[in-house]
Amino acid sequence: MPFTWKTEFEKALPIDGLTAWEVFSIAETACKKLEWEYLIADEHTFTASTPPNWTLTEETISILIKGDQILFKSQSESIDLYEAGRNKKNIEELLLPIFGEIKDTVDKDQLKTSSNTLRAETLKQLKTGNRIDSEKITFGIRDHEVTFFLMLVNVVVFGIMFFRGVNMAHPSAGDITKWGGNVKELVAAGEWWRLVTNLFVQIGVLQLLVNLFGLYFIGIMVESILGRVKYLIAYLCGGTLASLISIYLEGGGVTAGASAAIAAMYGVFVAFATTSYINKKFNWSWFVCLLAYAFFNIKEDSNVLVDHSANLFGFIAGILIGYLFYFFHFRRNRARAGGTRISFEILGITALLIFLFIKNRENDSPAFERAIMKLNQIELKAVTQLQRLQIAESNTAAYKLLRDSTLPQWKLFQKELEKTDRYTLDEKFKLKRQLLHNYAELRYRQTELIYKSIKNETTKYDPEIDEVSKKIEGIIDSLGAE
Repeated sequence: MPFTWKTEFEKALPIDGLTAWEVFSIAETACKKLEWEYLIADEHTFTASTPPNWTLTEETISILIKGDQILFKSQSESIDLYEAGRNKKNIEELLLPIFGEIKDTVDKDQLKTSSNTLRAETLKQLKTGNRIDSEKITFGIRDHEVTFFLMLVNVVVFGIMFFRGVNMAHPSAGDITKWGGNVKELVAAGEWWRLVTNLFVQIGVLQLLVNLFGLYFIGIMVESILGRVKYLIAYLCGGTLASLISIYLEGGGVTAGASAAIAAMYGVFVAFATTSYINKKFNWSWFVCLLAYAFFNIKEDSNVLVDHSANLFGFIAGILIGYLFYFFHFRRNRARAGGTRISFEILGITALLIFLFIKNRENDSPAFERAIMKLNQIELKAVTQLQRLQIAESNTAAYKLLRDSTLPQWKLFQKELEKTDRYTLDEKFKLKRQLLHNYAELRYRQTELIYKSIKNETTKYDPEIDEVSKKIEGIIDSLGAE
């Protein structure tokens, strides 16, 4: 039945005189060939997980010993509207053929030796509660592909920014905003993606190097615990939640950097370290790396674009995410296998909080402030053109400049401002909008009078120009007092 809420497939085969640990030893070899993650949950259960597909769905494989039978089971970890027979394929087309081949060809003495070794190592782990042994963690790309991918993305983005003219040591706030920095007003106005993109925009080469250092050492630990998909979700959601909480509670300015997401990974690790899931005997060099990263991160306080409050919120968010993974999956399964449902729930919580932040703002003030940023650019161009009149080669060149460029700029200013008339604003911003409407009309009238004065080579418009100019100055003073 392909359309269902949750899908599974199971098949029982005779044990054929094998012991449970011999079955598990064969299953371990089969999973290695299939490139499935696996772990022995207890003395009677072997668990594994299939690689996730593009929808992030994966299936949990269970091999249980029940009397004189081996029960092979594949179960979808998430809601499956269209399962397409994946669970049946996992068992009948993938696992069982390889399992049977190994069973028929393996040397009996070799199987007995490997099963005894597997039993001894597993029982030791089960007794101590150590499911992840830090002393056995590797440091290369293998088994840490997501960590190296995240590092590569940060380097590539920084390289592109540099070749596009961004200052390598001290990028400006404008450049950081342009490349996806976190700005409260812009996020509240609908640019939610900045909560994610700011995690990959590094503020200078020093921050890049420090964050690559921190990401590497915590990444290889957390990815070894969570597995690829859950680690990537924890990294993105932890950093995103930190960015969101930071602008909600703190706000102001533009910030960026991977440190919030990295802090979240430290939070995840601390959460698991308080459980019996991982080995507490860590190598001292790991703590040295941790302290070094914290030191260099604190030293960046001189860079006002680094959001240090987000680092704290990221650490807290990471702890919460770590406990969610542990209590709703790892404690139950004692394995990395599966966990897609809780992954989707963490994604859902993150998306919901972003939605509430954007939709539950009191009015359209953030969108209005964003519009003002655009109006400021138009105004700057128009005023600059007015100042260029003093160096115009002739009256003809001057009035053509006013007619073809400056007047259209003020007309564009009015048009863009009119778009904000539908915004719901508080009284302060309503007053500001009305002042800007008056300002735009006066600026257009001033430019129009100057244009007529130059074109007709007359001074009869000077008194009105002076009067309009005084009114403009008055509005500028009022706007400055806002």
